Amino acid sequence: MITISLELKDLPKDIENIVSKSILLEKIDLNYISISSSPFKIDIKSPSITRGRAIMNSYIFWIYTILRVIEEVK
Repeated sequence: MITISLELKDLPKDIENIVSKSILLEKIDLNYISISSSPFKIDIKSPSITRGRAIMNSYIFWIYTILRVIEEVK
């Protein structure tokens, strides 16, 4: 079992709230992921490194996309 934690630090509360509400768990990931807010954190528990890395990369890209869109809209 591998455990990975992703946490966003030093984000303004309004941005953190947008990111938190924008991340939707994929049905296939429900057994592996938990999301908490304030501070925004994603915990991944995966049976293999490959699966954990794939999930991590997917959610990192999703968060990056949300932050870039917010930046562009401002």
